[in-house]
Amino acid sequence: MPNQEKYLNPPNLGRADDNKLGWKVGDIFHVSRTRANGYGYCGYEEIDLPRETAVRIIGIKQTTLNACHDKNGEGDVYIDFECVDLKNPDGTLVTCGNRHAWSLLEANPDHMVCPDGSGDLGMVRGDVWMSYAGTYGADDRYGRTEYIRNKTIKLEE
Repeated sequence: MPNQEKYLNPPNLGRADDNKLGWKVGDIFHVSRTRANGYGYCGYEEIDLPRETAVRIIGIKQTTLNACHDKNGEGDVYIDFECVDLKNPDGTLVTCGNRHAWSLLEANPDHMVCPDGSGDLGMVRGDVWMSYAGTYGADDRYGRTEYIRNKTIKLEE
């Protein structure tokens, strides 16, 4: 039987530290890649969260970890979040605790919403916006599998 009390109380729950990303408890962001309920945590089935899954921040902790490597001397940010639309079989929202902020797309400075107004999520490389979504194509001449993006847009100078 799942341990709901432990599951719904991740380590940073309700903590709202001022943080270098400027995020607030209640903000909605999108998962880059992460696994929920790892190793059957609290009795819930382990699942991989699809990229771009919408999540709500429920706890933020600004740390001093790795501050010596940050150009501004600020440490890593750890967050707790719950999925907006994804639930466990018993109806509780899928919750992830004590995750590095880089598990969310919005932590990456190259992250950008599509400039055509579609709301698609993607990243900027040089002067090109590229969607995260796409498919894997054939191997190139070096044996690497090519990733073909659904949409790319040349950004204006």
